[in-house]
Amino acid sequence: MLMSGKRWLPRLSLHVLLVALVTGGIVHITSTLAIPYMGAATAFDRVSSGLPLNAMRVLPPPSPGNELLPFNDPAHQLAVCPFDLNDGLLTVTATLPDPGWSLAIYTPHGDNFYAVAAAGLRQPDVTLVLEPTRATLLNLFGIGTAPNFDVSRIQAPESRGLVVVRAPRHGNAFEERTAAMLARARCASGPPPG
Repeated sequence: MLMSGKRWLPRLSLHVLLVALVTGGIVHITSTLAIPYMGAATAFDRVSSGLPLNAMRVLPPPSPGNELLPFNDPAHQLAVCPFDLNDGLLTVTATLPDPGWSLAIYTPHGDNFYAVAAAGLRQPDVTLVLEPTRATLLNLFGIGTAPNFDVSRIQAPESRGLVVVRAPRHGNAFEERTAAMLARARCASGPPPG
């Protein structure tokens, strides 16, 4: 330590500063990534406890104190399908008729691993087959199953999760049309018919 007047100043080396900076960064990143796994109840827990698995349901408009999903944007109406792929494939069909409509698939902890949005030049009907991941140690090195070139087959990183179809609300005059289009969305166990 160096003495400067009557004060003692510690002498820090560059090595100690770098170790402290790296350690602080590791603790920050680890705690940030761990927070979703430490929560009491996830959106998947809330939805799957009140809705049947592998079936799409249109959620009622949220009202204060009567929200299945907290912080749900009141400018959107949702159709939700909690899924479980332990029994095999899940076929998802939906119509995304106008810009602002979207379909997204989430893991139980809220990680989005697939999304498609409506676009003016794209076909509005969407059909996807969700399948469990066939991950093995050999797949990490490119050995094993052939790559999936079928864009309508989606491998889910986890066997459970949520499919969400989101529709914008355009006012009372369009509520009936929006609800009818959302009601056409389906989740069903097994491959697509035909």
